[in-house]
Amino acid sequence: MNIGQAIITIRKEKNLSQEQLAFEAGISRHFMYRLENNLASPTIKTLEKLSAALKIRPSAILLEAEKIS
Repeated sequence: MNIGQAIITIRKEKNLSQEQLAFEAGISRHFMYRLENNLASPTIKTLEKLSAALKIRPSAILLEAEKIS
């Protein structure tokens, strides 16, 4: 499952920079970089923060990741 690529795809659809999404989700830009490059795995809480910032359901990130894999 490629959650990092899913986050990138959705973020770009929403016309957000990596820095903007990190700020809106309340996480560091460095951690956002690590998530998008699959160097770190998001917790459920982090998925909730990202989905709230993206104005989508957390499951949408997982569904996008499944499509990419």
